[in-house]
Amino acid sequence: MCGIILLSGLTLVAKAPQLDTVSFAYGYIWGSLEFPEEAHPSDSFTCNLTIAAYIDVNIYNFTLEISGLTGEKWQTLQTKPILSRSLARDENFTTPVRVTLPQNTSERLRYVIEASTDKGFGTTTFYGTYVRTISYSELSGLYDDLLVNYSILRTDYNQVLTNYYTLNSTYSSLVEEYNTIQANINTLNSSYRSLTASYNSLTSNYSSLQDYHNYIKALYESSAGELNIVRILMFVFGITTAILAATTIYFRKKAPYIVLRKETAAKTE
Repeated sequence: MCGIILLSGLTLVAKAPQLDTVSFAYGYIWGSLEFPEEAHPSDSFTCNLTIAAYIDVNIYNFTLEISGLTGEKWQTLQTKPILSRSLARDENFTTPVRVTLPQNTSERLRYVIEASTDKGFGTTTFYGTYVRTISYSELSGLYDDLLVNYSILRTDYNQVLTNYYTLNSTYSSLVEEYNTIQANINTLNSSYRSLTASYNSLTSNYSSLQDYHNYIKALYESSAGELNIVRILMFVFGITTAILAATTIYFRKKAPYIVLRKETAAKTE
């Protein structure tokens, strides 16, 4: 964690380098190279290369080479080739070129620009970006700035750590609530499955009872019809019986009188 804090502090106090620009023009192309005026051994920086065209042109070869004096000899640090590219009139593009300096780099860097197009060619060589070691006073100033930034970062770190513990406690509480809710969900799912099974069983029983009810209802309606017929027949039979009984009684009352008259008539003769 300390290493991260120190690196962060160094990034905060590092000043933006002063930039310089060199322009070039040949073969109906033109452009510029933007690079830092100063750098230190082991630094990394970016140069911005811009190329444009006066007229429609085909680039056969464009090369940017950056070299540095390391010890007693020149060493190529970066080479940026651009091959077989066409540019329309007033078209332009910019490409970054990243450079990392070795620990023993000194003096100025050497920049070489070479271009060859279907309209011509040219070369530009110049020295820029002065490479020097950091002085003791600069290191002391950086150390003081790092110390201040370290204190600031340490305070921020403590605050972030406090927030982390708070969030972690909240997270633990939420996990416990989640587990409780999940347990309730599992219980409800079990109850739901049990109720669903009971519902399906009751539905099946209801269907069976409904079928039996319909069967009994059909029997009842059939029996009720037959009972009505029997009642009608019984009613007719009762009326017939009553008529027969009344007729029988009537004839019984009349029968002696008729016999008597027959006997009287016989005597008179």
